[in-house]
Amino acid sequence: MFSHTTIPSSPELVKLLRVYFQLDEVLSFATFELQDDGIVAEISQFKDRVRKVIEKLIS
Repeated sequence: MFSHTTIPSSPELVKLLRVYFQLDEVLSFATFELQDDGIVAEISQFKDRVRKVIEKLIS
């Protein structure tokens, strides 16, 4: 995914990565336990926005 590039290390990037992976856990919970498509869609959209910010920080 990142091959041999150097990824900048910053407190913001670390925090965003933590949030991203926490959202992954929340999304799994919402998908399998709550089974609420509306909530799953909202969490998924927010997770995608966080991913885009992370991509900008590392590019």
